[in-house]
Amino acid sequence: MTALPQQATRLPVYTEALAGYGANLRFDDLPPHVVAAASNCLVDAVACAWFGSRFAWSQAVVSAVERPVGLVAVLGTDITTDAASAALLSGVFAHAFELDSLRKPGAGVHPGATVALPALAVAQSLGSSGRELLTAIVAGIEVMFRIGAATLHTAEKRGFHAPGITGVFGSAVAAGRLMGLSPRQMAHCLGIAASMSGGLLRFAASGDGGMIKRLHLGRAAQNGVIAARLAAAGYEGPSAVIEGPGGVLETFCETSRPELLDAGLGRRYEIETLCIKRYACHVTAQAPIQMLSDWRAAAMFGPADIAGIELDVAPKLASHHAEQHPADMALAQYSVPFMLAFSVYNDLDDPGTLTDGAIREPKVHALADRIRMTADPALKGWSTCMRVTLTDGRVLAGEPAGFLGCPESPLDAAQLRRRFLSLTRAFPPSRMEALADALESIATCSDVSRLPLGLVAGEGRQP
Repeated sequence: MTALPQQATRLPVYTEALAGYGANLRFDDLPPHVVAAASNCLVDAVACAWFGSRFAWSQAVVSAVERPVGLVAVLGTDITTDAASAALLSGVFAHAFELDSLRKPGAGVHPGATVALPALAVAQSLGSSGRELLTAIVAGIEVMFRIGAATLHTAEKRGFHAPGITGVFGSAVAAGRLMGLSPRQMAHCLGIAASMSGGLLRFAASGDGGMIKRLHLGRAAQNGVIAARLAAAGYEGPSAVIEGPGGVLETFCETSRPELLDAGLGRRYEIETLCIKRYACHVTAQAPIQMLSDWRAAAMFGPADIAGIELDVAPKLASHHAEQHPADMALAQYSVPFMLAFSVYNDLDDPGTLTDGAIREPKVHALADRIRMTADPALKGWSTCMRVTLTDGRVLAGEPAGFLGCPESPLDAAQLRRRFLSLTRAFPPSRMEALADALESIATCSDVSRLPLGLVAGEGRQP
């Protein structure tokens, strides 16, 4: 008698679960606090994009890329184009000055630039409602944050810039949700998106070319929209593309936890971990800057009183974020010791203090030379132990863990509006007030394409 072949054990197919969630999510499924978080993410992302649109590296992307004719407004400009091109430009703008949102604990994800803004572009192109837009943002964030968590942030140990990997999935799911993709089409969408992800951290190792990191998020936003369009047109991608052999986790990560891909899916909301930055620098410097500022105010000491600063940090911070004399603005904002030194001489609550001249100030570099970072393998993520030694012998020590804008200390509605108007103050105030009003009530909007999202032709920034 011939033995029957054993039935192969079917491995969990997490990609299918994520695709089904993204395709099937409905606005009425969402608790009010989740809707509010999605709205806050959108409001902050739009403000960051308007602020970031004015920089030379942003305008270089505007001038370098072809922009098909379309009706989608590019934030901070009088340009209208198609959704994919708008997603590219808005994503670049939002990440142009290290102001855009992320997750706590960190997972290599930037929801404002790679979920909220490409979703906004697609919603404009389709005339979607505000409720549909917010649903898409939640869907994209829930999928993207879980992918980021499953990577254990180890892609960067291999030299990849994590948001260039994770961001395309957030954009793809948000765009696909707005386009009405079925679960099967959404699975293909993720399969397509996986082959459109990437981005290298060479800029951190070489000490030059830092502005390339801005492009990684714009390309992720753009490619997610393209992946969704392809899936809607019947294009196919490989199955189990995230967890399977040769997939995202195996290819990009040193270690990973695939079971985190669907952990709590549909029951626990990852968007609750949304983190809005306080300062225009990498997130790893945010908590130390806030703690140092608090200490300076309480202990009444100034720059000349600081003999030295010691930081025990997670190994990744010591290897990727320790440049004391950065060559350009992007690398300055990426450096913990440099931004800590800069904050002693400048009010970082105003991102306008970060200028090319200011980051070259000899006094800032002299203080940066007195800041030492030591890798401690016991520390993970953003964890830091900081000691400040003063010239009078006093030593202040602490473990900065959070900052205003973290999930445990979120911005309230008034603070978020002040941030929005501060970041957009270079533009006509009445226009920005109207835009803030519209975004704050986005859930009641019947057609996103009617929002005042761009400048009128010929209208420029304030002097």
